[in-house]
Amino acid sequence: MSSALRNAAKAAVSFLALLLAWQYGAPWARVPAYVLPVPTAIALKFWQTRAVQLDHLGQTASTTLLGLGAALVVGVLLALLVVYARSLRAVVLPVLAAFNSVPKIAIAPLIVMWFGLDTAPKIVLAFLLALFPIFVNSVTGLGEIEPDMLDLSRLLGGNAWRIFVKVRLWHAAPYIADALKVAFPMALVGSVVGEFISGNTGAGYLVMSGQVTLDTPLVFAALLSITALAVVGIGAVGLFERIFLSWRPSMRVR
Repeated sequence: MSSALRNAAKAAVSFLALLLAWQYGAPWARVPAYVLPVPTAIALKFWQTRAVQLDHLGQTASTTLLGLGAALVVGVLLALLVVYARSLRAVVLPVLAAFNSVPKIAIAPLIVMWFGLDTAPKIVLAFLLALFPIFVNSVTGLGEIEPDMLDLSRLLGGNAWRIFVKVRLWHAAPYIADALKVAFPMALVGSVVGEFISGNTGAGYLVMSGQVTLDTPLVFAALLSITALAVVGIGAVGLFERIFLSWRPSMRVR
């Protein structure tokens, strides 16, 4: 058995042991079901509400992807601005770092007041949470290139555009892919927080509905849906890496 299969088997056994301890330990400890429902009750609720879960999760996925897409475009453009106009680095970096330090949950009510109760505040929150990691990694990938590589590209007849496309952008692609693995869950968090505060759709809305009605299995089922969406998003980025970035060392060494 390969090491990957052994690790997967160990993880599966550990997860199963945790579920069994939860299933039989919670009733044994007399934990009320409205506080901590057992896994079978959560699975039953998830199955019973699967159509509703998928519908609301689709709403969450759309706002998350829209916010993440906007953060990707703006983050890369800001990184290009910093890399090609180095005099702006001392202005852009501190401003973004200071803004990133502000808890987005604290300003979420303001964003709802400014953008209304529709999907806009959820997209904005997803955008704000995903922007900084994409920007920082893009600056690193676009800027930290060996000068000898750039000089060689110019000697081979490359103009500024070709050097950007063939050298800088390809060098930055792995950094941006790594940033997306962090930015996607953060964008998802922003979208869910927006659903907590405004609107009547989305997985976050299901969580709040379960909380209000003391339907704890529904809360856990909605959290399970959100977790599954995060795993799928990160997995999609990993698949992109395997297909288009197979040349990077981390993809070759196995």
